[in-house]
Amino acid sequence: MKEFPLIYVKNGKIIDEDGRKIMDWKEKADRFAEIYIMDLDGIERNEPNLDFYQSIYKKKWIDAFPRKFEDVMDLVVAGGNKIVIREGFDDRDTDRVFDEVDVELYLSLSKDCSLKHYNWNGFVYLLNRKMNFEVKEFLSELSNVFIIARRKEYIDFDWADENKIDGVAYPLWEMEA
Repeated sequence: MKEFPLIYVKNGKIIDEDGRKIMDWKEKADRFAEIYIMDLDGIERNEPNLDFYQSIYKKKWIDAFPRKFEDVMDLVVAGGNKIVIREGFDDRDTDRVFDEVDVELYLSLSKDCSLKHYNWNGFVYLLNRKMNFEVKEFLSELSNVFIIARRKEYIDFDWADENKIDGVAYPLWEMEA
């Protein structure tokens, strides 16, 4: 199971969960081949930090909540290697994304997600609290799953290993040196 860091970006800056700017994030992130970027400006206002992505020279998962085809293309041009699509993406653009985009596409899951029938490279599950039985049961029925946890302590690593979860991302500042 892969472990890689989650970073939050807002206004072109890396912040922690309390909104404080993290100064030494590049040195910490250099140890990893890939990072998961949760772009709060993209998620909240559909204004992703495209210039910021171009400054990172490693494999990037970008979770900026693209809403339509053009949003996905912006993320690809900005250097995204893996793009996360969330529920609420314009259904009319989904076929076009799969036909015209040449990066890995991951679906952010919820139990009632309607976009599961496409040929996704995998799935991400956003974990905002400690894993419980329902979450474990839901995830155990899927393959190519990555858990993106708001805190490391929310992840049951033994369960994830036993159930062949492909990878986990949790905040960079919780990664061990």
